[in-house]
Amino acid sequence: MEAKLKITTKQYDELEIVDTIEVNSIGKIFEKNKDIYVVYEETEEGQKITTTIKISDEEVSIKRFGNVNSLMVFKEKHKHLTKYKTNQGVFMIETETIKLIVDKSKKDYIKLNIEYNINISDLFNGKNEISMLIEYNI
Repeated sequence: MEAKLKITTKQYDELEIVDTIEVNSIGKIFEKNKDIYVVYEETEEGQKITTTIKISDEEVSIKRFGNVNSLMVFKEKHKHLTKYKTNQGVFMIETETIKLIVDKSKKDYIKLNIEYNINISDLFNGKNEISMLIEYNI
C-alpha cells in the first residue's frame, strides 16, 4: 500500500544551534509479524538511498542502504551503537533514546516522535528530535 511521509529532524549541537532537515516522500507500507514496515527512496548527492523503517510497539529501527549504510535502533532508555558507512568513511554512532512515542491510534496514519542523544565518532555530540507522519489509504 502507498504511504506519504513527512519527516522533520531537528539536530541540536553542543551550543544548542539547531539544524532542521525536512523530507517529504512517497513509499510503501506493509505489516509483517505484527510489525509495520515503511520503505521509501530518496536521493542524496545524486545517489539513491533506500530507507526501511520498522515500527514495533516499543521499538523503531531505521535502516538506510545505498550511498549511505546504517541501522539505528530506538528504544526508550536504551543505547545503541552502529556503524555509519559513507563515501567519506565509516563512523561509529552511539544513540541513547530519551523518548519514543508511537501513535497508531488512527487507522489512516502513524505518528512517530523520537528524541535521542547522539555521538558520532567523538566528532559530533548533540540531541536529535525526529517527528514523522506516515499517511496511508491516500
